[in-house]
Amino acid sequence: MKKLYTCFVLGVVFLMPMWLFAQTGRYHRIRVAIHPQQLEYLFNHGLDVDHFSYENKRDFTAEVSDADVALFRRAGVKVTYLVRDLEKNYQAINARIDREAARAGKARVAAVSTPVNFSLGSYAGYYTYAELPAILDRMRALYPNLISVRSSIGNSVQGRPLYMVKISDNPDADENEPELLLNALHHAREPMSLSQLIFFMWHVLENYNSDKEIRTLLNSSEIYILPCINPDGYVHNQTTNPNGGGLWRKNRRTNTDGTFGVDLNRNYSYNYALDNTGSSATPSSDTYRGTGAFSEPETAALRTFAASRQFVTAFNYHSYSNVCIYPFESLNPNNNAELSTFRGAATYLTADNGFKIGNAYETVGYKANGTAPDWEFGEQVAKSKIYGFTPEIGSSTDGFWPASSRIIPLSNTMIEMNRRMLRISTYYGRATVSSPLSVTQPGGTVATLAYQFQNFSIKPASYTVATTSLSPALAISSPSRTFSGQAMLQTSPGSLSVTVAANTPAGTLLPFEIAVDNGLSVIRDTVTLTFSPSCGTPSSLTASPITETSATLGWLPVSGATSYAVSIKPKSTTAWPADVLVSTNSYAVTTLTNGTDYDWRVKPTCGNYASSSFKTLLQTCFRETGGQVVFEAENYRTSTTGTGAAAGRIWSPLSVSTASGGQAMSASGTGLNLQNNLVGPRLDYAINFTTAGTYYVWVRMAAGPSTTSDDSFHLGLNGTAVTLNPSTSNYNNGNTAWTWLKAAGSTAFRVVISTPGSYTFNLWMREDGVRIDKFVLTTSATYTPTSTGPAMSSSCNSPLPAASRLSASVDETELDVVAFPNPFDDNITVRISPNDQESRGRMIGADGRSYLQFSIPGNESERVIGTRNLPAGAYFIEIIQQNRRRVVPVRKL
Repeated sequence: MKKLYTCFVLGVVFLMPMWLFAQTGRYHRIRVAIHPQQLEYLFNHGLDVDHFSYENKRDFTAEVSDADVALFRRAGVKVTYLVRDLEKNYQAINARIDREAARAGKARVAAVSTPVNFSLGSYAGYYTYAELPAILDRMRALYPNLISVRSSIGNSVQGRPLYMVKISDNPDADENEPELLLNALHHAREPMSLSQLIFFMWHVLENYNSDKEIRTLLNSSEIYILPCINPDGYVHNQTTNPNGGGLWRKNRRTNTDGTFGVDLNRNYSYNYALDNTGSSATPSSDTYRGTGAFSEPETAALRTFAASRQFVTAFNYHSYSNVCIYPFESLNPNNNAELSTFRGAATYLTADNGFKIGNAYETVGYKANGTAPDWEFGEQVAKSKIYGFTPEIGSSTDGFWPASSRIIPLSNTMIEMNRRMLRISTYYGRATVSSPLSVTQPGGTVATLAYQFQNFSIKPASYTVATTSLSPALAISSPSRTFSGQAMLQTSPGSLSVTVAANTPAGTLLPFEIAVDNGLSVIRDTVTLTFSPSCGTPSSLTASPITETSATLGWLPVSGATSYAVSIKPKSTTAWPADVLVSTNSYAVTTLTNGTDYDWRVKPTCGNYASSSFKTLLQTCFRETGGQVVFEAENYRTSTTGTGAAAGRIWSPLSVSTASGGQAMSASGTGLNLQNNLVGPRLDYAINFTTAGTYYVWVRMAAGPSTTSDDSFHLGLNGTAVTLNPSTSNYNNGNTAWTWLKAAGSTAFRVVISTPGSYTFNLWMREDGVRIDKFVLTTSATYTPTSTGPAMSSSCNSPLPAASRLSASVDETELDVVAFPNPFDDNITVRISPNDQESRGRMIGADGRSYLQFSIPGNESERVIGTRNLPAGAYFIEIIQQNRRRVVPVRKL
């Protein structure tokens, strides 16, 4: 860094008369590595570069003159040539770019359709000055109602006309409409500024009848176009470099020192000659500002023309840098009083092409005084205030003379930016209906439809938004509204009240028109709504009955629903299968897997999902091994209520400390003997036999609390009783102690399994009061169980948790039951809603065994249960009250 600042001391030495280079020197594309402070110093001491790329505050790339190269070298900055002598090599460089673009198929790639009448010029793809009036005349011939006859606002230094045309819906009339100015070629070596302008002019002319936005914009504004501000400099480049690549910048004023040209974009009056950094007092400099503000006939003519108009905005097209510059270019920091407006507009203008925005210092790294945008906005006495911008088109790779294959793509980068400029320059607003585009309220009811209205105008504007139904099924009330006083780009909410006719089918399309009137033109959009009436969400979801492989799903009907969509999946998966459409409020699903948790959901086709879950039954099944199967009476698979004379009678669990497992099953009631009628309550047990043969049935039983001689039961297989003969001794002669009973005769208490497989073993009540504890089925005719008998056989699968077992006599409508504390230790309290009905309860282990049973009288709501002797683990408390049932999971510590 010490060397860097030392070289600045030599500044006076290397500041030689640069006009020796500027008028006759060559231009080169170079790259240098330079510190920002050193670069600023060189700008302040004669560096005459207004387009460059400066990355990472180090890498500076630009197209510079011999004089600038000499300045870098005198400052001790190493110069790397990327292209020597640009004027000589432009043609070869661009020819290579065109060939590569053609091979890549990108030579004429466009974001919009290239206008039919647009074609490249004969001047390296650009237009000669002589081709320009011919193009303007052709536009007038084809579109006399949209573009004026070309005229001139004045002449150049060398007497060439400064052409002007106006594009509007009435181009030959001076209407009271917002005016904007588009101009190009302030600098003679920037032909891209003209080409993209011609491209855009053809675009709006050809699309006026088919593009409603363009039609509204042209109906609401007057666009004044000056396509060539500097014809003399442009013709000079054409003369010296007929194949393109000429780098003359200024006009062709003959200066007093024998040099030529004034930089027209440094010749405007606002902050003219503010300093020698933003413009130069040296006639040979490319940024020479002239002898005084508006000293040049070209800028003086534009001043006079602007004073005669009421321009709102202006685009002063230049190239290159891909930036959008706004006032004040001459200041850093920028004290523009409407800076926020310029930033907002520039941000909007460049939203599509991504150009960098800011004043000159913020975008290209230097200040410029006496420029067109500074004068357009800064001078507000002799003319109207104009919001002026400078788009710089193209990258540093494109340079001043982009290859001909780049003309159309670069023109496309400006299409949307130019259209946006038209929007903010005139009175332009749009109403957009908010998504979703549907009406969900039922037919015959009023629905509110929201929309957003956005004002684009930089000037105060007023709009009327009106809507008209295009469908007999759609009525719109309060269809119009006025919007005014909005800031540029401000969005305001609006709403419509709409009513769909009653009995309109769902899915009906409902078009309507929404029109925006700015007082000069109306733009109309057609919006199509879909009638999607919304109805309620299903409630009271149930899954009953449930079996091992099926379930019937149900829900309350939803008002207005004509069909429902149902889907079901295992709880372990996340993806829902396709919905099944049903026309009723129930759905039977089969082919389920036993013992599996499922989620299911349902929605009306006009509403939203509700969801629930259930678990299929895990069948309690005992496996016979070695000719023997043992099972507890309480481990039944299903229970069936008695019928006929035994209507309402059921088998109930009974806690008995002397029973095997501490629990038995007891037939309810007293005083009923059914004899041989199989109408008593029944318990079914699933058994898988692997061994065929005759099985002798041992039953551990006891009589009721009173000593009667016929407390009895029937046994059967697959629903067929084998103990109907009353002479068989299927009772214990009134013994209240536990007794093992076996067949006394040749037909009772035994079953024949002819083929191995799954069977259902049945137990019916014959007389109430009987207690059943355990069963042993054995092929051994000599076997006799003792005490509580052998251990229970293994299950075909896991024993059925009590929470999942169904009883044919129990409705799944849940009781209001609370068990606390949970987890529990020595005691647990069960509380139910008070009523006059007795409740029966039992505590069931996770292995399916019933460990305790209890009852809660109808006039009580609470029962404390002693659990000291229960092992720790998970349990279920089952409460049954008439036809209602509730299972509560609990855990013992």
